[in-house]
Amino acid sequence: MIIMHRYVYMVGAIYILINAILLVIAPYDVHLAQGADAGSWYMPALALLKHGSFVTLSDPAVLQTYRPPLYPMYEAFMLYVGDGNIVSIIIGQIILLWLVGILTYKMVENILPGKGIVGLVLVVFNPNALGTAHLVQSDILYMFMVAVTLYCLLLYGSKDNFKLSSLIGLLFGLTCLVRPSGQYLIPLFPLIYIIIGLLQKSNQSLTTHLSHGLLTLIVSVTVIFPWAQHNASAGWGYNLATSKIETIYFRDNVIYLESILGNKSLNDAGKEVNKNEQDYIFSYTDKWLQMSEQDRSLVIASYYKRQLFTYDYKTITIGFIDSWIGLFGAGGAANLHNLLALDGGRSVQVMADSEEHVSRFNAVLSTLLGSDLITIVISSLSFIYVIILRIFGLVGLIKMIKNKEYSLLFVLIGIITYFVLIALFVGNSRYRLPIEPALIIMAVYGFSTLIRSRRRTDGFQ
Repeated sequence: MIIMHRYVYMVGAIYILINAILLVIAPYDVHLAQGADAGSWYMPALALLKHGSFVTLSDPAVLQTYRPPLYPMYEAFMLYVGDGNIVSIIIGQIILLWLVGILTYKMVENILPGKGIVGLVLVVFNPNALGTAHLVQSDILYMFMVAVTLYCLLLYGSKDNFKLSSLIGLLFGLTCLVRPSGQYLIPLFPLIYIIIGLLQKSNQSLTTHLSHGLLTLIVSVTVIFPWAQHNASAGWGYNLATSKIETIYFRDNVIYLESILGNKSLNDAGKEVNKNEQDYIFSYTDKWLQMSEQDRSLVIASYYKRQLFTYDYKTITIGFIDSWIGLFGAGGAANLHNLLALDGGRSVQVMADSEEHVSRFNAVLSTLLGSDLITIVISSLSFIYVIILRIFGLVGLIKMIKNKEYSLLFVLIGIITYFVLIALFVGNSRYRLPIEPALIIMAVYGFSTLIRSRRRTDGFQ
C-alpha cells in the first residue's frame, strides 16, 4: 500500500491553478478550433447525443466508421454532464492527465520508493501533455489508457496473474477502441508474458505464462470485436480502422519520404504525391466509377502501402532518424502556442514550407526567436524539459542494465519501441504522449542514480 507523499496535494493545487488560468485565458472556441483533428472526433459525439448510436450526424441511416467509439463516447458523456459546454470535455481531460500523473507516481514508488513525487511533477507539468489536454483530441484519453495498461503490466508476476491478465486484456481492448494503433500488440501478449516470466525467473511454467497471454489476447479481442463487426456491417471488413484512415496514415508517410528524397518542402511533396494519386486513379478509367466507396478506399490504401517499399535504404534511414528526432526531441509547445494564440504556432507552417532539414530547423528557430517573449519562454522551457529528460532517461537506461532490471527494462523499452515503430516516418511530440510515462520512469531512475552517486561522493569527501 503506497501512502501519498505530502507534496502531492501541493502539486495538485498548483496544477489546478495553472489549468484554471489556461481555461480563463484561452478563447472559448479554441479548444475545438485548434485541435489537430478535433472535428472528426466531435461530430460522432454530437451524433451519439442526437441519435443515440454510432451513425453520421447528418444521416442516421449511415453508420459512423471513421473513428473508433470510446473517445466520442467520452465526449458525449462530458457534453451531457456539462450541458453541451465544450469546456466540460477539457475539464475531464485535465482530470485524466492528473490520473496519469498519479499512476506514474505509483509506478515510480514501486520501483524507487520516495521518488514518486518526481514522476507526478514531470507528467502533470509536461508542456506536451498540458497543452494537449486543453484541446478536443483523443490523445489524453489514449495516454491514460496506455498508462493504466503499463501499470498493470509492471505488476505482472507479483500479483494474481490470472485476474491481472484478464484485466490487462480488458484495458488494452478499450485502449484500442480509443485509437486503433495499439491493436498489433494484441497477438504479441503470449510472447510478452513468456519473456517477462523468463526475465523474472518466475516459478511458474512457460505454459502458465502462455495461458495468461492467451487469456489477455482473448479478452482484448472480445472487447474490440463488436466495433470490428460494426465496421464490417458497413462494408469495411472486420477492422478497427477503415481503409480511409489507413490511406491518410500511409499517404503522410509517403509525403515525408518524398520530401527527403527530393529535398522538397512538405507542402511541395504533398502536392506531388496527390498528383501521382490522381494519375493512378485516372488509370482505372471507367472501372473506378463502378467501384464502391469501400473498394476505392482500399485501392488507394494499397497503392500507398506499395509506395513505401519503392524508396531506397538511404531515404528510409534518413526518414527514421528524422522521425525519431521529432518524436523524442520536439518540445511539444505547439499546442500551448495554439491554445494561447501565440506566434509560435506559425512555426508548424514555416516547417512545412521549408526545404531540407537544416533549412527547416533554421526557419523554425528564426520564427520562434522573432516571436513575442512568452512564446520564446514557453518554447525554451519545453525544449529544456525534453533535453533534460532524455539525458536522465539515457542514464536510467544504462543503470537499469547494470542493475539487471531486465523485466522492467523489457516492458518500458518494449512499449516505447512499439509506438516509435508505429509512428514510422512522421514522429512528433503528439505521438510521444502514450509513452511519456515510460520515458519519465526511465528519467526518474536516472535522476535517482545521479543523486545517490552525488551523495556517496559528498560523503567520501
